[in-house]
Amino acid sequence: MRVTLRLYAMGVMLAAMAMAPAARAVVIDMREEVPLAESDYKRLDTFEGVLLAKADKVFGQGEFRSAAAEYDAFILQYPKSLAIPYAVMRKARSMQRDNKRNDAIKLYNEVLDYFPNSVDYAGAALYYIGQCHSDNGDVKEAMKSWAEMAQDKDYRKHFLAAVAINRLGDNLVRQDKWPEAVAYYQQVAVDFRRSNREAANYAISKTVECFVRATPDAAKLRSFYDKVESFEDSPRTPEDGNYWWRVMEAIDRYGTFNEADKANRDRYFQYWVGVMDGKNLTWDDYQINVARYKLNCDGDATKWMERLDQQFAQHQKEGDYGRVVKWIGLYAGRKAKIDEYYAKLAFDKMANGDIQSLIQTVYERSIDVGLARNAIGKLKPDTMTDDARENLARWIWQRDEEGVRLVCAAMKDADRGKMTMVRFFQNTRQPDKGLKLADELTKVPMYAKEAYWTKGEFLQWKRQWADAISAYRLGDNPPSTIFRIAECMMGDGKRDQAIAQLREIEGFFPKDAPEAGWRVALAYRDTGDQKQYIAALRGVMKKYPASGQSSDAHLELERLGVKIGGGVDAE
Repeated sequence: MRVTLRLYAMGVMLAAMAMAPAARAVVIDMREEVPLAESDYKRLDTFEGVLLAKADKVFGQGEFRSAAAEYDAFILQYPKSLAIPYAVMRKARSMQRDNKRNDAIKLYNEVLDYFPNSVDYAGAALYYIGQCHSDNGDVKEAMKSWAEMAQDKDYRKHFLAAVAINRLGDNLVRQDKWPEAVAYYQQVAVDFRRSNREAANYAISKTVECFVRATPDAAKLRSFYDKVESFEDSPRTPEDGNYWWRVMEAIDRYGTFNEADKANRDRYFQYWVGVMDGKNLTWDDYQINVARYKLNCDGDATKWMERLDQQFAQHQKEGDYGRVVKWIGLYAGRKAKIDEYYAKLAFDKMANGDIQSLIQTVYERSIDVGLARNAIGKLKPDTMTDDARENLARWIWQRDEEGVRLVCAAMKDADRGKMTMVRFFQNTRQPDKGLKLADELTKVPMYAKEAYWTKGEFLQWKRQWADAISAYRLGDNPPSTIFRIAECMMGDGKRDQAIAQLREIEGFFPKDAPEAGWRVALAYRDTGDQKQYIAALRGVMKKYPASGQSSDAHLELERLGVKIGGGVDAE
């Protein structure tokens, strides 16, 4: 039976520790710390509150030795305060954070012995005792403390209990004691589903792993799903479809076995085939997965294809070309089956959405690219906007240059199609292919600026500095084009002219001035002018003290061993 002591009579014993000098202050993460309960705070008198707030502030700054001394002073000055359980717990926590774990355990035990009904603090003390033992390498004692926390009707509800109980489960898993472990995980998943979702979701994932692979049990898995209201991050109304989606995801996630473990792999998939077979007959994805699980069991590809063909034939509806495309994707790598299903397509009756799905399926599944190009030509121009075509071209960019060309050539706005193609060559860094087209588009007012910029970039990549500069100048998009002109001048060995361009940016574009000043410094560095480099770095610090470039300049001067301050501007 717990007895709550209103008076704290252990002051002398608890004050026995002498404190070392304060450690360097740091800001600490308070998420695993237990604050003073608001109800307890309201019952303190003004002087108690001030002294305790001081101790808490020092603790929050990470000055744990000083914090322990502050809490100790509170205990000595107010031995009858209602905040004594909190102060003792926090003093112990300060010691623990200062790596004096054995002394901390003694104090935590005082909280448990004298204030067991102060659940906020006693529960925390029990959790921290386990943490101290764990950090000391004494797993047995850590688990003993956390098991006590898990079994106590009050302490098990403490927010720290979720972590403790999960660790009990993890320890049992390491011993391959899944049935015992899952009892703990389920406790966390149910008790902390809404109050500590991170811990609950971890517990849910471990419970699913148990009932899917470690000790497969479909009935217990479904019961657990309903109890925790889905396996989602947040509770939701349990649904049969959602349940099976999550189960299939888990079967795939935990269905990896090494070659030597074939017997267990076969048993695993045989179990889930036995559970799933015969259900959800009209649900394609469900049946496709069942067929795949059967293939994992028997390895018979012919039977696998027969199952898929049967599923298709039994439930295919006229005009459902999206489903045909789905089956083409399933048969990737099997040309005869792809040709069989491709022949079922009637492009004149298909919507653009289904044709685009086919194009994407062919590219994603590495099926004959010629089929994708053929499908591009079947897109219906009257029902497809140029926006949609550009989006499709961008999607194809990293897959097939000819496919991009076909999409762009079909745009209603021919100039837009050409500009999209130029952007493709820019994205894929192909200046030789893009230059002529970019030059052509400089004569189209709508695209001229971008075309000049891209032409300049193409020429810059080809190290044709003078021509690139001319293109950038005609692009007329300062300060971006001026930055690029300076880069070209540096590439052409014209450092002083490049710096003059950067100084122009400093003078006329305040937002970009720090970057321009920084690049001036780099120009001196890259040409080996150390004296001017250092002066320019100091100039950045002097002119743009609040900028990121100033910080970079400061670090660079420190790296160079240069005394900071007293320097002159590079100018």
